[in-house]
Amino acid sequence: MVSIKRRISGSYLLIIVLTIVIVEVIVITAIKSYYYTGLNDTLKNQIIISSNFYNTYLSSAGVRTNTANDVDLFWENTNAEVQIIDKSGKVLMDSLGVDVENIDLPEKLMDVIEGKEKIVVEKLTINGESSISMITALNHNNKIDGALRFIASTAEVDKTVAKASKYALLVGIFVIIVSSIVSLFISNSITKPLKKISYGAEKMATGDFSEKIPKFFDDEIGKLADTLNYMSDEIMKNEKLKNEFIASVSHELRTPLTSIKGWSIVLKASDFQDEEEIKEGLDIIEQEVDRLTHLVEDLLDFSKLLSGKITLKKENTNLTALILALSKQLTPRAKNENLTLKVNVDENLTNIIVDKNRIKQVLINILDNAIKFTSPGGEIIFNTNVIENSIIMSIKDTGIGISQDEISKVKEKFYKGKNSNSSNGIGLSVCDEIIQMHNGSLEIKSKLGEGTEVIVALPL
Repeated sequence: MVSIKRRISGSYLLIIVLTIVIVEVIVITAIKSYYYTGLNDTLKNQIIISSNFYNTYLSSAGVRTNTANDVDLFWENTNAEVQIIDKSGKVLMDSLGVDVENIDLPEKLMDVIEGKEKIVVEKLTINGESSISMITALNHNNKIDGALRFIASTAEVDKTVAKASKYALLVGIFVIIVSSIVSLFISNSITKPLKKISYGAEKMATGDFSEKIPKFFDDEIGKLADTLNYMSDEIMKNEKLKNEFIASVSHELRTPLTSIKGWSIVLKASDFQDEEEIKEGLDIIEQEVDRLTHLVEDLLDFSKLLSGKITLKKENTNLTALILALSKQLTPRAKNENLTLKVNVDENLTNIIVDKNRIKQVLINILDNAIKFTSPGGEIIFNTNVIENSIIMSIKDTGIGISQDEISKVKEKFYKGKNSNSSNGIGLSVCDEIIQMHNGSLEIKSKLGEGTEVIVALPL
């Protein structure tokens, strides 16, 4: 497996090398062009000056005559090799004393003599040395009488270009080395946090959430570390809640079972003559069985909630009738607890398409909590209103209330309140899910010591 560090540093290095190569080619080409252009321009200026001077002041005598009399004027202003050629194309003189019979002339010489070209430039090699040649016309009585040729060696220019290119290459190599070190540093700065994250994730996969992933930089990788640490905290919190939930459910299962078993033993072992006592025992067993049934149903609903398998069977429901039926069902219990239950139904309340049994389950759960957590002499008010396109149901009590640090958690899965009367944490999470499946909302407002208000909103 190729490591990400190697891939990152390799990618950086490849980009840097390609960039340096392109820059080197451009720089060396520019250096070469600069020096060769300079040589070309210098030679061109020199030959133009010499030919203009000749054509202005000496052209009346002719090329052959001037060559025989005085030729120093042709190389006074140049270090180039100078050749004088007559109009027939014959070399009359060479400033270096080269045998004129062995001089090769360019094919375009006659273009200059015939007036077709003003200056002919040619690159050539003489005795293995690169040179540049320029030819221009010489006049006699305003007519072309011959040609002047300058030949300059490019050896010095080649040395200068080679030296400059060498320095450019050395700089390029230095930049590549420095860039390689920098790319390794950059790749380390990326891969080191990733290694820590990978190590932390492996620990989490084994169930060890105690070790936190360090955050090196405030970037995407740092955000990933924060996210994993947050996930770890949430998993530990949920694990704790789950364990508390299991303990709570186990306790709630054990309590009625203990009661049932106790009364069963008593009824089995005793020879009861008092029918009232027998009836009392059977009533307790029946109540505890109902309690167990309710708990099991809650557990089944909770299981469906966790697996996303809660389904709705919606139908046209008379919500007024449903609420009044619940009032009739729970009023005796409220009176038994010395509580006042008031129900106010909006006269504009219409039928609504909902899952009747699920909405009933939600309302019973909320009312049950209100009764459970309201002290004797307290009051529970159930109001319904139609506001715009929603039905708002409010159940408000004067009970013990919920603290602000708990109010955001009461709808969480597994959460069990701090109060000793708090149940297993199933009910409200299931209620919230059911209301959300109806595209509604369940909101809880509470103040410790003053009471709680649960607001259920359902769209019409």
